[in-house]
Amino acid sequence: MPDDHSHCGHDCPDHPIDGALEILRAEGLRVTEPRKAMLTILAREHGPFSADELHKRMGKAGCDVVTIYRSLQAMEEVGVLRRCDFGDGVYRYEFNHGEHHHHHVICRVCRSVETLDVCVADSLERMARQKGYQKVTHTLEVFGVCPKCAE
Repeated sequence: MPDDHSHCGHDCPDHPIDGALEILRAEGLRVTEPRKAMLTILAREHGPFSADELHKRMGKAGCDVVTIYRSLQAMEEVGVLRRCDFGDGVYRYEFNHGEHHHHHVICRVCRSVETLDVCVADSLERMARQKGYQKVTHTLEVFGVCPKCAE
């Protein structure tokens, strides 16, 4: 059986959205239909997506884009989402799957994004914690020209 839970919608008890909704409730954030829709899209399609991209994907389940911006920021602050900065002035968000931390390589020409399923900065975070820092995070994205654009 696939582990992406696409066979059961988002009501599967072990689906990552359920854990995210628990975090929202525990942090005092309202669980609204638009927030559920955003989390469903981000968990299913990975992203990372900007607020505008999410707005388009939400269709009739949608709300105004300002609400999406506010919700994304609130869900990032409580750790449900991860914010990605690709250096173009647009924040993009992806579902925070906890231990599955990764980075991206972004083409400078066509802006395509690929996942790099490794993190080389975990040891840097560990060193910062050993120095007494708390709530340590990092952002790291790799940029280049993809093979298609290099032709």
